[in-house]
Parts: sequence; structure tokens; C-alpha cells
Amino acid sequence: MSTTQAFAETLLGMTAAGLTPAAEAAAVDLLRDGLAVAHLGAHEPAPRLLTALAAEAGGAAEATVFAQGRPTRLPAAAAARVNGAAMHVLDFEPMWNPANHALSTSLPALLALSEKLARAGGPAPDGARILLALAVAIEAQARLRLASGQFEPGLLLFHPPGMVGAIGSAAGCGILLRLAAPALAQAMGIAASRAGGLIGNVGSMTKCLHCGDAAAAGLEAALLAGRGFTADADAIGGPRGWGAAFSGAGFRPEALTEPADWHIAHPGPAFKLYPSQYGTHFVITAAKSAREGWDGSTRIVAVAITAPAMAYVDRPLPATGLAGKFSLQYTAAAALLDGHVGVASFSDARRFAPDMVALLDKVTVIPDPGREGRFDRMRVDIAVTLADGRVLHGLCDGPPGIWGRPVDQAVLHAKWRDCLGEGLDAAAAGVAGFSAAQVLALLEAMG
Repeated sequence: MSTTQAFAETLLGMTAAGLTPAAEAAAVDLLRDGLAVAHLGAHEPAPRLLTALAAEAGGAAEATVFAQGRPTRLPAAAAARVNGAAMHVLDFEPMWNPANHALSTSLPALLALSEKLARAGGPAPDGARILLALAVAIEAQARLRLASGQFEPGLLLFHPPGMVGAIGSAAGCGILLRLAAPALAQAMGIAASRAGGLIGNVGSMTKCLHCGDAAAAGLEAALLAGRGFTADADAIGGPRGWGAAFSGAGFRPEALTEPADWHIAHPGPAFKLYPSQYGTHFVITAAKSAREGWDGSTRIVAVAITAPAMAYVDRPLPATGLAGKFSLQYTAAAALLDGHVGVASFSDARRFAPDMVALLDKVTVIPDPGREGRFDRMRVDIAVTLADGRVLHGLCDGPPGIWGRPVDQAVLHAKWRDCLGEGLDAAAAGVAGFSAAQVLALLEAMG
């Protein structure tokens, strides 16, 4: 049996066994988080541009685009692409271990496919099936990330959701379509040829497109496989397959089939409380701790951040507010100046405000090669020197919500309501489809 076929059989075996109570509870929370974050993200420029382009192309009105101030339905794959970008664009979706953005690459595809099937008049998946398919999509991505052997940021050759997201989306959509093992293997094989995502585009609009494209590509792959479209028999494990292309000699195919609990529950997601790259959450937490000893008026003369060597978040002067999401220096400065970090922290207005410009010139990062950059082993220290000679210290070896330190449900509910509240202000009332009011009602109904 090929590696790809064995992988498909493993996922179908887990599907047949069903979700554990912990896995089901995690899936419900992920649905809540994804909808809330995507609703707010839908108002950002990138999803709006993607919607406009898709609308120009036309096609069947199969699936709803998250609220953008007007009712919009697009072909299912196009809706998955837009909604995937919306769910990721704020960098507010959960983090996973190994590092990945597994929600925006899968949930939008599952929702779009479910709506497509319902509008076609056939049997539509119920909520339980959607949650199960979501767990499978995340499981597939987690196993691929484990098989890649790339856990340290410096080892990553491609942006993880672009590398594994399409295959995970195909697996989840295949579960909704009830594909048998041979067809599910073909779907994942088709999706494997859609993998990619340059790390060089992190910090730009294109980063969210990695997730949207993965969601759409996986949906299309599952539909194609259901119609008899084929890929190589071992597109994932073959000598010129996905593993060899993306991981080379480090590929560990046994990780795709090893017995394990649902990844959605163990270790599960690390829910984000700040809309920025996850490594910056460490410095934000450390900076907020140091700030507790500051009166807010004594001048800051220097800020030193000691962190693992992570070149992609060592950005002393980010060019835009968006790029600030990927800057240890900027997020530390925002936490020190404002005491909190939210969506508005990453506007161009905040990035180029006089107090921010002045403080950024005083922030330095000291890379420590002895520290690991993988999030489950990471540690960041900050030292803030004041004009009166005092030095305020903060450290973080795991921000709130990291694996093993779950945040209280009340904190998550506050996040979701904040996302929807801001979205409600930005959207017109009475929007059809996934409008602000309807998403809010859905979240209320879920708890």
C-alpha cells in the first residue's frame, strides 16, 4: 500500500471511530473562533479585493462570502478562497504545534462545500459531520507537519499553511463528500500539487492568500476526485512526491499513519489573544509584565529583547502597520506604550505616530542562538531602561492560551464578542447570508 493510500486509510479509520468529547468541544470552539475572526477580517482590504475579482469572473452563486456590507454569493471555491483569506488576514486565528494555521485553510472550504451541496438540493452535511470533517482536516495537516520534520522556524522552507493546507482541506472536504479511501487518496494527491507559499510574502497581503488558496484548492481537489480525476498513486510519499519536494531527507512518512489521539484535542489549538504572529505574543506578554513597574511618564531610554534567532520577526522598522504584526520590536513597543495590543495597533496611523517612531529607535533584539524558536520551547526576555536609571524586566516562556495553559472560556467569549462587535459597526444592518447579526446569533446559540 502506498504512503498516500495508507494516510487516507488512517484518516478514514479515525473518522469511523468518531470524535472524543474533548475533540468535539475543541471543534465547536474552533468554529466559534473562526467565524468571529473571519467576520472581522472580512472588512480588511485583501478579502475585499479578492471578492471583487471573483465577482467580476462570475459563476454560480453557491456559497456565501462573510459579511462585507452587502450580500454576496460566489462559486464555492471562490467563496472558500475569500473566506480563508478573511479568517487569516488579521493573524488572529489559533496557532498549532507544529506551527501552522490549520483553521483558515479548512473551515472556509467545509462551509462553502456544505452550502453548495444544500443549494444543489441534495443532502447537506449536518453540524456533527462538519465538525468531524474539520477535525480530520486539522489532523491531516498536523500529521503532514510532523512528517516534515521542520519544527524550528529556521528550518521552514515554505509557509506551513501553504505547504499542508490544501491537502488538509481536501481531506476534510472528502469526508463531507463521503469519499472512499481510493478517492480520498486521489483528492489529497491532487491537492499536493497545489502546495506552496513563500515565506518571503509573510508580512504582506499575499500571506492570507496562502490560506485562502489552500482552502479553495482542497475543495476543488475533493470535487475532482469525486468525479474520477486522478493523481499519482503515491503523490505524497513517492520519490518525487510531496514529502521529497518539501522536506527532502527529513521526511518521516510514518508520522502520517502512527496511532495517535485527535490533534484537535491533544495538544489542541493555542487560541490567540493578540492579532499578530505567534512569536510576538511572547514579547507582548513580557513587555506587559515589565510595564507594570512603569509610571507611564518616566522616559524610556532603551529596550532590549533577548529572543531566539528568528530573522522573519526581527524587523526593527516595519514598513507598514501590517508588517508590524511580524516585528518583535514593534509589538513590544505597542505593548509598552499602550498597555494592550489589538487590531488598531497595526494600522499605519499607529505605526507612524510620533511616540511609536521615537520608541522604535530605542528597541533592539539580541538573538540568542541557544534558545529554541519552536513555540512550545520558546522563551523571551525584555529589559526596559528608564531615564531615572531603573531597569524593568519581563519574561515569557508561554503566552496565555498556549498548550498546557488554556485560557478561560470567558476570555475567549470576550474575544469573539469583540470581533463581532467591531464587525457590526463596520457592516450594514440586514446583510443576507453570513451577516454580522446572523453570525452573532449563531455564536449566541452555540453557548
